[in-house]
Amino acid sequence: MQTNPKIQQAAEFLETAVRNHVMDEKGIAAPTCLACAGWMAGTQLYRIEIDPTLAVKPGTVVLSEPVNQRLPGLMNMVAAMATQGEAAPPDIDNADTTGAQPIYRLSLAQTQEGLDPVYLSYAKRASLAPEELLHAATGALGILAAKSRPVLGLTLARYIAHYCMLEAAKTAGRRPQMSDFSGSHLRPLASLLPPRSLLQRLSGWFDNSAIQNYLYRSHK
Repeated sequence: MQTNPKIQQAAEFLETAVRNHVMDEKGIAAPTCLACAGWMAGTQLYRIEIDPTLAVKPGTVVLSEPVNQRLPGLMNMVAAMATQGEAAPPDIDNADTTGAQPIYRLSLAQTQEGLDPVYLSYAKRASLAPEELLHAATGALGILAAKSRPVLGLTLARYIAHYCMLEAAKTAGRRPQMSDFSGSHLRPLASLLPPRSLLQRLSGWFDNSAIQNYLYRSHK
């Protein structure tokens, strides 16, 4: 996992946010949690590497060599973190995932609609640059992969995490909106937010650089 305390703290918060979003009267579904975290990590990668002026409809497949180059490193990080979870019985841990089609409670689009404002609002609050949010989102995915291992097994946990991250990283999704950057999106998890100093709170009122990084950035 990340050694940067700021990113580590963000990853832990986002992991909790995913579980909170997925939980319903049936409880928390491990496959859906992993899928949501994977989709959100892939979403951050897409936004960093794909020209934001590209006019494509949400759901359109967008292929990118920079995305292809970065995915293996991020996936390796998730795979390594997954091994830190409690091992499932061998027949589950090493189950063949060929043709696997897990059932998810949410879709990619539903996940972005529900979790994107949470991720972006936290990024503003913590002054996370897009690259930092990507690593925090990937860390959250790794944490959930480790927690899911006892239930899903290592092979399936990795498969879901990697597949969903790749899917979102190559699919045009929703664009960030000004309304996404609001503390109201964080209120359900307010008790879990790390405290901020008075100076941090004051600077947050006047510093809109975090929002500009996501809404108005130029493609590199």
